[in-house]
Amino acid sequence: MIQYSNQVSNKNDNINKPFKIYYQNIREIKGKINEFMLPLLTELSHLICLTEHHLRDYEIDVITISKYKLGAKYCRKKLKNGGVCIYIQEALKFTNINLQKHCKEQNVEIADIQLKLNEKNVITFCVYRAPSGKFDYFLNKVDNILNSLHSHKTELIICGDININYLETKNKKKQLDNLLGTYNLIGTIYFPTGIANNSVTLIDNIFVDNRRNYTIKLCINGLSDHDAQHITLNNFSLPTSTIGSTYIRNIIKNTIAEFQFQLSREQWDNIFGNNNVNNMFNNFLNTYLRFYYSSFLKKEIKSNNTCNQWITKGIKISCKKKGTFIIV
Repeated sequence: MIQYSNQVSNKNDNINKPFKIYYQNIREIKGKINEFMLPLLTELSHLICLTEHHLRDYEIDVITISKYKLGAKYCRKKLKNGGVCIYIQEALKFTNINLQKHCKEQNVEIADIQLKLNEKNVITFCVYRAPSGKFDYFLNKVDNILNSLHSHKTELIICGDININYLETKNKKKQLDNLLGTYNLIGTIYFPTGIANNSVTLIDNIFVDNRRNYTIKLCINGLSDHDAQHITLNNFSLPTSTIGSTYIRNIIKNTIAEFQFQLSREQWDNIFGNNNVNNMFNNFLNTYLRFYYSSFLKKEIKSNNTCNQWITKGIKISCKKKGTFIIV
């Protein structure tokens, strides 16, 4: 495990709690949730930031991560893949800033979560720029966003894959560092985050306030060609976590029968009367989901603090061994 720290001793360290963020370019989240969560069972990060989730809006809304809720997202509408999202612990309250007007597929894909910590607004961004994205456009939009939010009462954090290799000294890296430096932001990662085709890169990074003490480590889970990073930011006054509530769909015999009945009565005119395949699919999905949501209403249940019972000690050991095989 690679770990880096810039901590200095602080006599008040025992008073305040650390703020933890887990970030990874996951290269498609579908089908990876259970294995993705294994190393997080002991960490319990406050935020999980993901780039390139590869999901549409209607797909990401039904992805669930135990003990977390989807706090922010950006999904592509035209091109495939891409996208960013942030999951947050269920007990934490947050707000969002609408950044949709700044987003442009491949060039700037960004989402945020705003928390009230230390009597400050702490805004965490998750951002992705594709290799083919226009760098000047990206810089301009990031500058506009940060300039509109930067103040002495606001602390900014940026996680993401900007597709600028920080292992190389090139003009784009200098431009980005100069821009972020005007907002007191510095990169925290100094080790490779991707190894492929006999090459190493550092295109994922987490940028934090240059006055903040932190510890960061590399997390290898084998789920992507980008390794994850886990950062612990010290001296935050976090709200006390409580056992909150979560919601599940009430799927029982009676509600299934109601769902089937509603489907049987639908004429599907907007599907069979349409010649465009994409429109046919969208119309079908919208109708299907409307019946699904109206039949299977949400019900509140108390969150269970116990870990998933199916994740045995043997499974955890096997996952750790898999990480060592990847390193070799």
